[in-house]
Amino acid sequence: MQQPNLGKKIAKLRKAKGLTQEELVEKCNLSVRTLQRIEAGEVTPRSYTIKLIFAALGHNAYEQAPGLPGRLKATSDVMINGFLKFYRYIIDLFNLKTDAMKKLTILSIFSLTVCTVILSACLSTKKAISSPNPLVGTWQILNSNGIRDTMYSNQQGLTRYKMITTDRFIVLDVLYKQGLMAAAMSGPYTIDNNIYTENITTAGNGYNRFLGAKNAFKYKITDSLLYINGINNPYNEVWKKVK
Repeated sequence: MQQPNLGKKIAKLRKAKGLTQEELVEKCNLSVRTLQRIEAGEVTPRSYTIKLIFAALGHNAYEQAPGLPGRLKATSDVMINGFLKFYRYIIDLFNLKTDAMKKLTILSIFSLTVCTVILSACLSTKKAISSPNPLVGTWQILNSNGIRDTMYSNQQGLTRYKMITTDRFIVLDVLYKQGLMAAAMSGPYTIDNNIYTENITTAGNGYNRFLGAKNAFKYKITDSLLYINGINNPYNEVWKKVK
């Protein structure tokens, strides 16, 4: 379902439940302003944001989406559900009765590290280069104040990671409180004279418009910080290496 119909549907369901916007955002961990913009059709929320809202309203997020191509929906669902099952399996290995958030953070970083190792082993088709690639690792995006961004894209609690292997990258979005993790985009990349270029060959639900895009950046690494400045694109970001 596309905007503005999606926003109208959410507003209709919310009113049918007798909920105010303030009451609904408390159930799905959003800001009132974000919900207002969604209901007004000003922004299109990500798939897991839609799922959170519809879950709080007791409604199936895909129940009214017959126009979504079956193949694309199946692919995105497999990608999201696969990551969710993996993430929940890691959580179930531990008893989170105490220090739950601290343990969850540790487990999240651990799971990202495992994914990096798997991607390096399975997806690399090139011979290992003789000199180390400083981009390889797991990176976490920082906000404008230079600290861990837990409000990425104005989504409360949302943190973004980028995992880079010797020849591929994958961008992951994590909501710690809800125990959710979803792949945003991935693909191969190239480096040429401090120009880092990403070729997006796989996109998660809500990021389909980026499929096939190539984004080039000038990059610089200082200590554990990665600075990227977009070339003919608006993405100027700072990432901190976490593993």
